[in-house]
Amino acid sequence: MASTEPRKKRTPVALVKTGRGNLGGSTFLSSIGEIAIYRGSPPLLADGDARNPGISISKALYDKYGVPRPASEEAAKLREWFADTFGKAAATGQSLVIDVGGGDRTLENWAKDENIIKLAESLGISVTGAFMIGPQQGDTAYLERLWASAAFRPSRAVLVFNEWTVPTGHDPDRIFDDVFTRVSGQSFDGCQTAFLRIPKLSCLPLVLESGLTFHDAAAGKPRPDGTPLDPFRRAMIQHWIDTIKTRISEAGIEDWLP
Repeated sequence: MASTEPRKKRTPVALVKTGRGNLGGSTFLSSIGEIAIYRGSPPLLADGDARNPGISISKALYDKYGVPRPASEEAAKLREWFADTFGKAAATGQSLVIDVGGGDRTLENWAKDENIIKLAESLGISVTGAFMIGPQQGDTAYLERLWASAAFRPSRAVLVFNEWTVPTGHDPDRIFDDVFTRVSGQSFDGCQTAFLRIPKLSCLPLVLESGLTFHDAAAGKPRPDGTPLDPFRRAMIQHWIDTIKTRISEAGIEDWLP
């Protein structure tokens, strides 16, 4: 019998991705946004790259839950876009998933100049940084530089390692252990941190090509040509979604995310 107890109201969360590019960050954000949407608490999706689509490549969801992308890469326009996006989240009481993209440096400067983290928290929006880390030394160095600059320092940070970044033929466990060791030695003063490892989805290109959400692809919804993905790949996608949910739960960070 279903529970009749009222569902606990979640505090709105702004999940802001930062870090070097090509580390699987947009896929990670898409999965987090989707999980929240299919749970019944849709966040606003925000793609801050004026040139190259990030999270907005998930068109089926972005058309419905996304905010317009910035008109240009000009710093003033990007700052205005960030302010509009946070303002809409505050007005609607929704969580927010931000794929900063090419606006990394603008975000850092804006966050520092305007003290956006405290402003957001004063409006009831908790800010979580999603710091993407990869197998290269330079990925960790970027994170160290960003933290040392104190430009964007939320009180909670998820250090995200996407197995998609592991070169073919290499052992993901060994690579992750190396990354974990490197980053664990870094000090994140005044910040709660957690590691989150995202499994690789080898059929990701097929899902993107289909135009379906991950959940719909796993459920066997038809593609534009009228056919669903085959049962094996549907099972792969469902396992991928379930693994992400499990790892979020194991890390104890459900309330850190939208």
